[in-house]
Amino acid sequence: MTNFLIIIIMIINFIFQGTILPYFEIFGVVPNTALIIVVIFALAKGKYYGGFYGLIFGLIQDIMYSPVIGINAFILFFTGFCIGYVEDTFARDNIISPIFFTSVATVCYNILYSLFLYFLSRNINFTTAVRSVFSFEIVYNSIVSIAIYKLFQKIFSGPKIRFGKR
Repeated sequence: MTNFLIIIIMIINFIFQGTILPYFEIFGVVPNTALIIVVIFALAKGKYYGGFYGLIFGLIQDIMYSPVIGINAFILFFTGFCIGYVEDTFARDNIISPIFFTSVATVCYNILYSLFLYFLSRNINFTTAVRSVFSFEIVYNSIVSIAIYKLFQKIFSGPKIRFGKR
């Protein structure tokens, strides 16, 4: 996968996340496609690429959507690096891997984001956030991760050349 294609994916993601996805809000929750893409990049490419793309996606997300710059960049960097660290342990072709890691990443993302906002003296009702956002966002991100994983599986795997009879 070339850097040009990754830049195109980033641009499409942020256009999609900022314009179309808010119309697919269910129970007040919108899927975090940047987190899902970072998880899939980390599973496909490893810890350094996962961390780097997490940092880039997070900075862009901070600049466009967040009141504080750096929170999403740190969280997505940390998530991409940690998930990329266990890349060789799990099968890449197994559909359960991106679902599991997206669920874990969603929980970690929301806990870390809430902690950052708490330390920045923002008012957060943690029990309401856990009940309403965390629970459904895990399911929503996991379902969306299946579709994005299938799409990226076609992009990541090149054409296969066969010689001889089948």
